[in-house]
Amino acid sequence: MKATETTVLNFIGGLDKVFIIPPFQRNYEWSEKECLDLFNDIILSAETSKKHYLGNVVYYVGENNGASYSEFILVDGQQRVTTILILLCALRDYFLNNGENSTAESIERRYLKNDTNDNRFRVRLKQTTYDSQCFMSIIDKLPCDNKNNKIIKNYDLFSKLIKNCSITAKQIYEAIPKLEIVDVNLQI
Repeated sequence: MKATETTVLNFIGGLDKVFIIPPFQRNYEWSEKECLDLFNDIILSAETSKKHYLGNVVYYVGENNGASYSEFILVDGQQRVTTILILLCALRDYFLNNGENSTAESIERRYLKNDTNDNRFRVRLKQTTYDSQCFMSIIDKLPCDNKNNKIIKNYDLFSKLIKNCSITAKQIYEAIPKLEIVDVNLQI
C-alpha cells in the first residue's frame, strides 16, 4: 500500500485514466447538504487561498487495462470523486453557455473524457449500473429521464450555485485545485 498527498484534480486529471466504481459499492448518495458544504468549502478556499482536505481516495489497479489506458477501481472516495466530476460538468456547461469555450473544452479534456472512441475508456469515471445513464447524460450534455436521481439533482444544484455565486465561475474553478486528498493505492 502506498499513500500520497495530492490534489483531487491531479488525481482525476492526467492522461490515460479510467476510474471504475465496482458493483459492490453503493449508488451515488450525496445529499444537497453535502454538496452545499463542499461548494462552501471551495468558496472559502477561493476567498482565503487556503487548502481544504477532502479525504482519502482508496483504489487498486484493475486487470482490464488497454494499451494506453489504466483502470483504477475505487474502493473508497467514489462519492467525492463523483461529486467533483458533477461540479466540473456544471462548470463546463456554465463556461460553454457564456462563450468561454476554451475553458469548457479544457475541463472536458483534462477531467471528464479521454481522447478515444473506445467506450471502455472514453469517460473518466464509470458509474454503478443504477447511476450510469444519468452520469453519462451530464458528461455528454444530454437530457436524463430520471430527474430524481441524485446525480441530476446535484448537477442542477451546482449549476444554480455557480450562476448565483458571489464569486465568478473562473474563481470557483481555480479554487478546486486547493482540494487535497490522500491517494491510497492498495497494490504498492
